Amino acid sequence: MKRRKLKPFVKVSIIGTFLFVCLLSVFVLTDGKTGTVSKNTDDFTYVNDYIFDSYYPVVNQEEKFVKPYTADTVSIYKNFYDKDASEEEQKNSIIYHEGIYMQNSGITYKADEQFDVVASVTGTVTNVTDDTLLGKTVEIRNSNEIIVMYQSLGEVLVKKGDNVTQGQVIAKSGTCTLNSEVKQGLHFEMYKNGSVINPEQYYDKSVKDLVNN
Repeated sequence: MKRRKLKPFVKVSIIGTFLFVCLLSVFVLTDGKTGTVSKNTDDFTYVNDYIFDSYYPVVNQEEKFVKPYTADTVSIYKNFYDKDASEEEQKNSIIYHEGIYMQNSGITYKADEQFDVVASVTGTVTNVTDDTLLGKTVEIRNSNEIIVMYQSLGEVLVKKGDNVTQGQVIAKSGTCTLNSEVKQGLHFEMYKNGSVINPEQYYDKSVKDLVNN
């Protein structure tokens, strides 16, 4: 069988293509290591640093949730609204404000005197706000799955970005417009994967148990 010789311009094209591929590979690998992305075109949407910054790894999966207070004088003022709860419990989980009845999305605690509010789980303070209706609020994220919210606070002792440990005092009890009749209170909410859950069912259970259930 007679072999066909490649014409000179074909050889040049093949070599040129090979060199281009090699240079392109080196560029991509080098660019990936430095973590930079060219943004000379508006035709693509690039992943930005916020996505990575918003990831919070679980600090300690074996850590068990504790109540957000330590004082013995604190009691429940409003229960978490559970559709499967008894009629009496459901009545005590309804909030009435300016002619509107609302289902309580957390546990509202109260006491006769001011009390310390503590971190129920180790995590990062992801937000500190002061809302007209909910009062001063602190959000702590243990992981991407677990978020806890402290509302109706008085003095706040932490700021956004702080890392807090379980049991650390983060604020003092206070009041808010939504529960104005409670002068020393705390409204506490717990979220798993964006869905609100009843905190009273998870005290003394580990983060691992909550994440895996």
